[in-house]
Amino acid sequence: MAAGGPASELILFIVAVIVAGTVAGALAYVTTDIANGMKDRGKLLADQLRTEFVIINDPQSVPVTGNGPYTYTFYIKNIGKETISFTSSSIQVFIDGNLIPPSNLTFKDVNGNQITFLRSYEVGVLEVTLGSQLDPTTSHRIVVVLENGKKRSLVFRVKS
Repeated sequence: MAAGGPASELILFIVAVIVAGTVAGALAYVTTDIANGMKDRGKLLADQLRTEFVIINDPQSVPVTGNGPYTYTFYIKNIGKETISFTSSSIQVFIDGNLIPPSNLTFKDVNGNQITFLRSYEVGVLEVTLGSQLDPTTSHRIVVVLENGKKRSLVFRVKS
């Protein structure tokens, strides 16, 4: 029985080393996974911080053209350091809580030329075409959402 003591201690030691190695490996994997997640989230947050825009319309007098359909004109200024994609596939627009279909959005520069992006400090024209006229006697709300989730809103009235 004297030989059984050291053998069982050796077996317990080997099992303890295996368990400790498994735990250390699992902790290393989890730590690496958390670190990678923090790095990805940091990149996303940095992108959001560098991306900034405003809707610069006069909220008391948003221009409208047409007699049906009606086209409402909004001015978007990129005040961030990053170029903003300025297309119907990268920007969503809501008016009074209703999502405007991409086919009803037009993106232009201030000279009326079609554009697909806004560089830093450039102003773009967002034209929203609706089948029915917005009531000029009440306030409305537009929300513009970029592809990275950054959004801005404006409570406005239509020029009568």
